[in-house]
Amino acid sequence: MELSLTVGTHTLRLSAPDPEWCKALQHALNASFTTHSEFLPWAKPYTTEDEVRSFLARAVEEFKSETGERRLFIVDDAAHTIIGCIGLKPRRRNRYVLGYWANIEYSGKGYMRTALEELIKSLPGFTLYLTTDSANVASQRLAEAAGFGLIRKCYQARCSQQHGEQEYLYRLKCLQELPKVSPARAI
Repeated sequence: MELSLTVGTHTLRLSAPDPEWCKALQHALNASFTTHSEFLPWAKPYTTEDEVRSFLARAVEEFKSETGERRLFIVDDAAHTIIGCIGLKPRRRNRYVLGYWANIEYSGKGYMRTALEELIKSLPGFTLYLTTDSANVASQRLAEAAGFGLIRKCYQARCSQQHGEQEYLYRLKCLQELPKVSPARAI
């Protein structure tokens, strides 16, 4: 799967993992550690090139698997940069749970929102869910801007010394309202 994105004057792509992105991904993760560590349990102060190479190899295999997480990277080929990543975890009955992270050097510029919106359009017929940390207000705003609505507060779902044990579950709202039909015309 690959989608082309345009944000302002930037042309980007949302693409399956590629081992060639090792250096760019390492830079994105290390540059974003401070922000990521507040909400993402996998964030590390320094991620080595070998760790990234191993991660990308696993990501490629999972992407091919029917049950594996499909990670789609937001890539700026001109700048040789990874802007972020959206993960799709498959669930039963045409459902996915989404997660995402952004390279801090590019956050707040509309890249992730555009990527989410384009991904949503490419998945008609699927029910999409998304989780955020209850303290991650920026992520909650992004979810709502992309068309997701809060459906549940899950207590004791995540454990964070800074923010307690709570996450929010969102579900994608209907993209279009169906026309209302009176009962007499429905027959």
